[in-house]
Amino acid sequence: MTTRIALTALVGRTGAVLLRMRDEQSTVRANRWSLPGGAIRAGETPVNAAKRHVAEQTGLPVDGEPGLFWHGFLPGTRTDVYFFAAGTPAWTPDIVPQDGVLAEFVAGEDVLSGRAFTPASGFVLGRFLESNEYLTLAGRFFPADPV
Repeated sequence: MTTRIALTALVGRTGAVLLRMRDEQSTVRANRWSLPGGAIRAGETPVNAAKRHVAEQTGLPVDGEPGLFWHGFLPGTRTDVYFFAAGTPAWTPDIVPQDGVLAEFVAGEDVLSGRAFTPASGFVLGRFLESNEYLTLAGRFFPADPV
């Protein structure tokens, strides 16, 4: 059976990325960092699942529609991943706390330093941080104006 999940790299105004970690009491991926996300419900579109997970897990607003950065199967699994990226207009983000979950914005250059990630988040996050999509959301890259 295939599992379908949606993840969202939520990028703040300074280029920091929201990361979450469930504590050691969690029965799912304890002590692993991840992006907001989870299962896509039957009949739900991947983008609607991404928006739902961000709202439920962070309470933060999203700037416009999340953009699909990557879609595919994790190597060696039956996990179909939709990896979205979105900015948040919040200047001083107040993340809705969840029991047993640490959530914080981490500077882009520090995201991959010394963290153990869930398989899906870890698989795509490095590529995302090197992409024009990330640089644009972080306010560090401005595509040329159309001619």
